[in-house]
Amino acid sequence: MVIARRTWASAVGLLLLSELLWAQGQKVIILENADSLVGRVVDGQTARELIGNVRFSQENVRVNCDRALQYIESGEVVLSGHVTVIEDSLTMTSARGVYHRDERRAEAFDEVRLDDGTVQLTAGYGEYQVGPRQALFRRRVVVRDTASTIRSDSLRYFRDEKHSVAMGHVVVYNRTDDVTITGHHLEHWTPSQFSRMTKDPVLMKLERTEGGRSDTLVVQSLIMEAHRDSVGRLVAVDSVRFVRSDIAGKAGAAIFYTQHDSILLRGNPLLWYRETQVSGDSINIYLVRRKLNLVSVMGSALAISRSDSLFPGRYDQLAGESMRMHFADRALAKLDVRTRARSVYYVYEDSAANGLNTSSGDRVLIAFAEGRVKSISVVGGVEGQYVPENLVRDHHQEYALPGFIWREDRPRISPADIPGYYTIQTGHGSDKQHTGSAQPAR
Repeated sequence: MVIARRTWASAVGLLLLSELLWAQGQKVIILENADSLVGRVVDGQTARELIGNVRFSQENVRVNCDRALQYIESGEVVLSGHVTVIEDSLTMTSARGVYHRDERRAEAFDEVRLDDGTVQLTAGYGEYQVGPRQALFRRRVVVRDTASTIRSDSLRYFRDEKHSVAMGHVVVYNRTDDVTITGHHLEHWTPSQFSRMTKDPVLMKLERTEGGRSDTLVVQSLIMEAHRDSVGRLVAVDSVRFVRSDIAGKAGAAIFYTQHDSILLRGNPLLWYRETQVSGDSINIYLVRRKLNLVSVMGSALAISRSDSLFPGRYDQLAGESMRMHFADRALAKLDVRTRARSVYYVYEDSAANGLNTSSGDRVLIAFAEGRVKSISVVGGVEGQYVPENLVRDHHQEYALPGFIWREDRPRISPADIPGYYTIQTGHGSDKQHTGSAQPAR
């Protein structure tokens, strides 16, 4: 049974409505305006239906909508049409929603939008709890602040800390340095512009070089952190693997300085450049205008490269306490090894193997031209030896330098491994939205 009583808004009616209280204990809702009010009994519950320009408040929360159905005992208010919930600087809007009086909680459905002056958010569903000042969103969640865009399946937002926790399939795009990070669990702090991605994080950075060429840096690790302070750096921690067109690497940790074109590798780092494998206690990579310029290896430096594809098992080697690899026009131009420098280089004559040369000294400099050794210079405490081919054949390992291990686990990548790769390359899509998770290392 439905019992109805209609009161049309007039000057006197509006005054009466403004003083009408819906209360349970100390939890009070104040009706400020409605064009009309209808009293009902719905499923045995006493209710009031408010129609037209509905406005009510509870303490510091204000709610506006086109229509509302308020259940007196339960305190639930079902909202529809241009729903707006406001608490100080926060505004949440939607097509429909529910306000829970006793819990001081607002739910929003369909085309939900939230703006608190710092963060703008859209989603299919939203819930805001007034007391703890926390919000939960689900379905097609998109969050934007001054520097980045976050997309996720669900997100919890802590207003006081301006702290977001995104879950499900998560994609973060930073407009400043054109970096995209995907994963399945993200925490982001807006005031410090700090983010941490866990659960299968993958970083992709589009790098455009001179002449219109483009390249993509792909990084995988167990934890990925982004610091958007004045220095600007991305930190990958634990089981780090990365790939670019000209280099690939592994390390326990890596720091990518996005504005300063440098990469720092720590924790048993390994670096591959074309057919050369480099290891050391720590490795720093420096780029100029996105092009490889210098690799600096500190502590137990060792470079190994295939000597000749026709002679498998033969590797040229260079070792010392420190090593600097200089590049020009995207090619290795010079190797400079210092302190207890040692080298092993295989010799060929008319494409035939012809033994090897070993040398040591305080410093070894090797110049390259067109990808081949042009000259070798040894400085200070020079010692050297030529070993003829008959002694070298089938005895390669006897001439390996300490620490020699040729690795077959170089990280590799192809566009097919990165869902959304072509979107990254062309820049198509709103905020460079990417889907899927990359698997850069095999």
